[in-house]
Amino acid sequence: MKRMIYALCLFTLLASGCKVAEKEFRKGNYDDAIDICVKRLIDNPDKAEYIQILEESFRRANDGDLAAIKALHTDGNPDRWSTVYDIYQGIYVRQEKIKPLMPLYLGTEERDAEFKFVDAVGELNNAKKNAAAYWYALGDEKMKSGDMHQARDAYYEYEKIYRYYSTYKDLDAKIAAAREKGMAQALFVLTNQSSGNYNYDVQQAINRFKVYEDNGNWFRLYNAYDPKEADFTVELVVRTIEAYPDKVTTNRYEETKEIQDGFEFLYDAQGHIVKDSLGNPIKVPDYKTVSVFVTETWQEKIATMSGEILYKDANGRVMRSIPVRSDAVFQNYYATATGYYEALSAQSKQKIGGQPIPFPSENTLLLDAVKQMECNVNDVLEDYNDEYLNR
Repeated sequence: MKRMIYALCLFTLLASGCKVAEKEFRKGNYDDAIDICVKRLIDNPDKAEYIQILEESFRRANDGDLAAIKALHTDGNPDRWSTVYDIYQGIYVRQEKIKPLMPLYLGTEERDAEFKFVDAVGELNNAKKNAAAYWYALGDEKMKSGDMHQARDAYYEYEKIYRYYSTYKDLDAKIAAAREKGMAQALFVLTNQSSGNYNYDVQQAINRFKVYEDNGNWFRLYNAYDPKEADFTVELVVRTIEAYPDKVTTNRYEETKEIQDGFEFLYDAQGHIVKDSLGNPIKVPDYKTVSVFVTETWQEKIATMSGEILYKDANGRVMRSIPVRSDAVFQNYYATATGYYEALSAQSKQKIGGQPIPFPSENTLLLDAVKQMECNVNDVLEDYNDEYLNR
C-alpha cells in the first residue's frame, strides 16, 4: 500500500515539471535520468521532484542489475565472471555519483531519500579473481593440445587477465610460451624452371635471391629454415629469364617552310619598273619553299624475369598463386636533321640532339632484371603475407 501511495506521489510530481528527467525515466533509461537529477541536485539539493525520480531510478536500475547477476549465477556458466564484473562496475559508478549528495531530505514526505547501496567493490574484486582464474585455466587447457591454433587461442585467453591485473602468477611466461607455440614458421624458396642462356654471374645472382625476413602477428618468414619443420612455404617459381635482341626503330619525316630569298622590282602592266614618289624603284620580297628531313631513332633492349609466387601450406597445397614479372629496359633516343634548319618547327627543334649509345650486354640487363625481381617479390609479400601466413 505504501509503495502505491509513493508511486502516486511520484507521478503527481512528474506531472508538474522535471520534463527531461521524466522522459528518460519513462523510457527506462534510468542511468540517464540519474545523471540529469544529480546535475540538478548539486545546485538545488531540496528539489523534491528530482529527489523522487533519482530515488526510484536508482532502485530500478540496481534491482535490474542485481537480478541479471542472480540469473548469471543461476545458470552457472564458468565464463560469466567478466559479465558479472561489468555489471558491478555499472553499479559502482552509479553509487559513486550519488554518494556526494547524501543525505537527501525529501521535504514533501518528511524523510530522507532511501538508497540501498551494495558492496560493489567487494563484488568487483571477487568477480575479477574468478574471471582471471577462469581465463588462466582455459588458457592452460588449450595449451595442452599442442596445436598451433589452440596456442593462439590460449594467448588471447591469457591476455584478458591484463584487464584486471598488471601482474598475475606466471602470466608473462604463459603468454610468451603461447605466442611461441602459436607462431607459424614460413620458408621462402626459389625454384628456377627457366631455360634461359645466361652466364655465371647471373646464375649466382639467382642463387643469392632473398626476400625480407618478415615477422607478422602470427608468423615468421625465413630465407633459410628446415623445410620439414615449416608450416608454410612461399615459393617463387621462375618460368622465364630471357634477354631479347637489340631493337632499333627509325622514323623519318619532312617539314617545309616558305622563307624570303632576296627581292625583285615591281613592274606595271606595260612592263615598266614602278617607282615611288621620290623616283626610287619599288622592291618586293621574293619567297621560296625550303624543306628539312628529320630522322628519329630509338634504341631498345629488354631483359625479363617472370614467374609466379605460390603460397603453400604444410601439405604442399597451393593457397594462392600470384604472377610476378620484372623487366630491365635499356632505351636511347636521338634525332638528326638534314636540309634547311630554318624549316624545322619549334617541336622538331626540341627533338634534335643525342647520339647512338652502345647496347648493354644481355647478361648486364639480366642482372638488373634479377635485382628488380627481388623488389617486386618483396612488394607482393608485403601485401599478402598477413593474409596467407597468419592462418
